[in-house]
Amino acid sequence: MSRLRAQIAVAFLLCAGASAPALNPPTPLTPLILNGSGLSGAASALAAPGQSASAQSAPPDGAAQATATMQTFTSADGRFSVLLPGTPKQETQQVSLQGGGASTLYEFSVDLENDNVTYMVMYNDYPANYANEAPQTTLARTRDGAAKDKTLTSDTAIDLNGVPGRAFTLTDKDGWLYSVHQFLNGKRLYQLIEVNSKDHPATLTDQFMNSFRMF
Repeated sequence: MSRLRAQIAVAFLLCAGASAPALNPPTPLTPLILNGSGLSGAASALAAPGQSASAQSAPPDGAAQATATMQTFTSADGRFSVLLPGTPKQETQQVSLQGGGASTLYEFSVDLENDNVTYMVMYNDYPANYANEAPQTTLARTRDGAAKDKTLTSDTAIDLNGVPGRAFTLTDKDGWLYSVHQFLNGKRLYQLIEVNSKDHPATLTDQFMNSFRMF
């Protein structure tokens, strides 16, 4: 999954100028409002600075999702919290932006089912002179970058407490399935991604996606 994760990280960053894959039939972009109270429970400190989680247990090693315990993970630096089925691996990488410039991509991921299912949160901050168009235009471009060499199977505009977002699903030629929520909060792009092989359905996607909060 590490090679796949690296491909995801690069593909899901802003891809300016890409054309939107056609849906058949086209999916109407009706805004979906996501509401709900914040996550409860105090978070305990993790070893990495600026991060916290409600438990310190290691990610399940090839364990079935049915036995995975959903934990609150909070990133103080990232200004978000989310439920994950284990303590995430944390990685950063510098990614070049199309048209010049660069952005640091922060990744938090948990692999299950012998690396056949991954739950991932990523965020990056765009430079001041970048992504100055309407938020949904920027989000559509990130969608297009993610959909390159894949099939876009659903796509809708969403909203989380006033922050514009986009939810879409993809498949690729190797049978991997992708569920994605993206939110553009000012210059910060958040991306929640669940990836699974066709033989290993993801069962925690709704809990994962619906738990996400920004602060």
